Amino acid sequence: MGTMRKLLMVFVVLLAGCDRSGSSKEVVLYTSVDEPVARPILDEFTKQTGIKVILKTDSEASKTAGLVETLRAEKANPQADVFWDNEPFHTINLAEEGVLAAYESPVAKEVLTQYKDTGHRWASNGLRMRMIARAPGSESIRTVEDLTTPEMKGKICMANPAFGTTSGHIAALFVKWGPEKGEQFLRNLKANKVQLLGGNSEVVKQIAAGNFAAGLTDNDDVDSMIREGGKLSGVRADFRDHSGTLAIPCTVSLVAGAKHDEAAKKLIDYLLSRSVEDRMMADHFIVASVRLQPTSRPALPVMQVDYREVAKMMPRAIDSARRILEGRE
Repeated sequence: MGTMRKLLMVFVVLLAGCDRSGSSKEVVLYTSVDEPVARPILDEFTKQTGIKVILKTDSEASKTAGLVETLRAEKANPQADVFWDNEPFHTINLAEEGVLAAYESPVAKEVLTQYKDTGHRWASNGLRMRMIARAPGSESIRTVEDLTTPEMKGKICMANPAFGTTSGHIAALFVKWGPEKGEQFLRNLKANKVQLLGGNSEVVKQIAAGNFAAGLTDNDDVDSMIREGGKLSGVRADFRDHSGTLAIPCTVSLVAGAKHDEAAKKLIDYLLSRSVEDRMMADHFIVASVRLQPTSRPALPVMQVDYREVAKMMPRAIDSARRILEGRE
C-alpha cells in the first residue's frame, strides 16, 4: 500500500503540472516575423517570465500563407496559442473565420485605432513599409507606376503575389484603383516582362546582383541587403498622385481555443509593448510606431486604406495576379 500511495501522489503532482487551467510555463507561437528578429525578443520574454516559447515559423517562399493555412486546418484542434503576423490582411480574414479569439490586452490601449481590431481579435506592434528596391542608375524609378514604363521592360521583378506582403499590396492597389484598373496595371507589368521570384528577400538579392533594375519589396529586406554591402537603394513605393506607400502593420492575436491561454495572454501583452516595438525599430524590421507620435515628428506619407477592405479583396486580387502574371488568361 505504501508503494501504491507514493505512486498515486506522484501522479497527482504530475497532473497538477499539466495545463488544465491554461496556466502553463510554455506557449506555442506561430509567426511570419523573421526568426533572427523574433528569437531574441522571445528569449527575453522567457528570461523575464520563465515561460518557454515553442516557435513555428514559415519559409520565405510561402511566407505567411503557409502558417495561415495551417491555422485554418487546425481550427478544430488548435496547436498554436498566439499568431504573430508580419502583415494584417491574413490576420483579419482569420479573425472573420473564427480562427482567432478576442482578447482585450491592456497594452493595446496605446495602439492607434486604425491599427487594431474593434473586436479585440488583433492589435499591431509596428509598421513596415512597401518599397521599391533600385539598382545603381535606376534612381529615376520613384513610383509604382514607373515600373510599367517602356525603359523598364525586362528589368523588373517582384515576389510571387500569392504569398507574403505582395498579396496584400496587390489587393491594396485593387481597393485604391478599383479591380479593373488594378488588373490593367498587372497586364502592364506582364507586358514589361516582370519576373516573379520566391520572396521579397530574393528580390533585393537579385537587384543587388545586377540582374534587375528595380522591384517591389519590403523595407526590412532593402535595409538588410544594404547592411550586407549590397549595391542598391530603396524608395517608398509611392504613387504619382503622392498618396503614399502602403504601411503594413504587424499583428498579434490569440488563437481561438488556445491550450495555454494564460501564458498566451502574457506573451501578447509583451509583444504589444513599447519595448518590443522599440527593439523591432532598432533592428530595422519596422520603420514606424503604431502608437500616438509626438507632434514634433512628421507623419509618414502612407496610403490611406481600410485594411479590412484590402483583406476582403485579397482572394480576388491574388487570383487575378496569378492568372495575369503567370500568363494564364
